Amino acid sequence: MRLIDPLMRRLVGRGRGGDQILLLHYVGRRSGRRFEVPAGYHLIDDVVSVFTNSGWRHNFAGGRDIEVTLRGVRQPAHVVLCDGSDEVADIYERLITELGVDRAAWRLGLRINVDRAPTHDELRDAVQRSGPSIVRIYPQPPPSQLAAEERQAGSS
Repeated sequence: MRLIDPLMRRLVGRGRGGDQILLLHYVGRRSGRRFEVPAGYHLIDDVVSVFTNSGWRHNFAGGRDIEVTLRGVRQPAHVVLCDGSDEVADIYERLITELGVDRAAWRLGLRINVDRAPTHDELRDAVQRSGPSIVRIYPQPPPSQLAAEERQAGSS
């Protein structure tokens, strides 16, 4: 990752990450350090979502405003960590059904140790044991747009 991450940061920052990779720009809650983390994403119910069990995800517990570079555009966003085992298992189960076992395993970085789609209970147990989470990313309108919307709402 030490070799790949700097390359991915440059590519995504220039709009060359395609529809699969974004950059999360945030300050660590405890360290106060600035981070630019490249991450693969999926659209789940029209919400940009990152599946991860990396330690950086804990920075987003309880929700947080950060910036995200998506398709070459850096923009404000509100991110929320979803780590409830039933909710995460539900989403994994749905994607495995939609994509098929082999494709889901490859696209989501899963190791499926059975020759069939895992059951909901098996997925929930796996989530509880190994901690995969979903970081949901909600774009925020720029401040100038918010001010215009507030002015328009006030005149109605």
